[in-house]
Amino acid sequence: MKLKYIPQVALLLVTSWTAINAQKSVFTFPFENAYRLPSMEMYINMEELSNTYLTVGDVFTTEITGYDEHKMEQTSMSFISDARVTDAARFLEFYMDEQLVAPGDGSAGQIEMSIIYFREHNRINVGTVIGVLTFGLGTLFGIPYSTAITDLEVEASIFDARDQKVATHRGVGRGRMLLTLYNSSTRIANQRALRKSLEDLNASIMADPDLTFIQR
Repeated sequence: MKLKYIPQVALLLVTSWTAINAQKSVFTFPFENAYRLPSMEMYINMEELSNTYLTVGDVFTTEITGYDEHKMEQTSMSFISDARVTDAARFLEFYMDEQLVAPGDGSAGQIEMSIIYFREHNRINVGTVIGVLTFGLGTLFGIPYSTAITDLEVEASIFDARDQKVATHRGVGRGRMLLTLYNSSTRIANQRALRKSLEDLNASIMADPDLTFIQR
């Protein structure tokens, strides 16, 4: 190979290696829709989502005196910060925006999404046994002591332009991850369950013959 071609070959190798090893977004989905629903108003029911994840804090009621001394009550809620809830809201938002609803200014209706079921539990694994047999030394050295399992169910309610409900679809998903002494967060298991539940939901929506306004 002539020396004058070496820089071009090196650049090609570096570019190819970078493309192969480029990190995907956390919110990347394992599917790509060929068709989408037309432009719609999109909502995430944050109150229901927070209730499902049990992150609702206190409820406050404030009495307000309006015109003619007419008294009104205003209710507000505080929410406990939880990364899993933040992830759930973002997954729902990105799914609707990037996969489900076509961009545009028009509105053919609206879609409301939320998480209606959430459950976390742990299961023993080989690492659990090793930890017991080594009197905790295995766990101390980073061997997983348990498997975290997250089960989720997501729901999408679709309404037409006359605010009539057209369909309700649900999707379920399960995510797993190994827990160690140095990584006990279940956030990744939650993200995996979100992807799978949205994949299940998406398949149900795309196969619904009643959604005749899907662009084809």
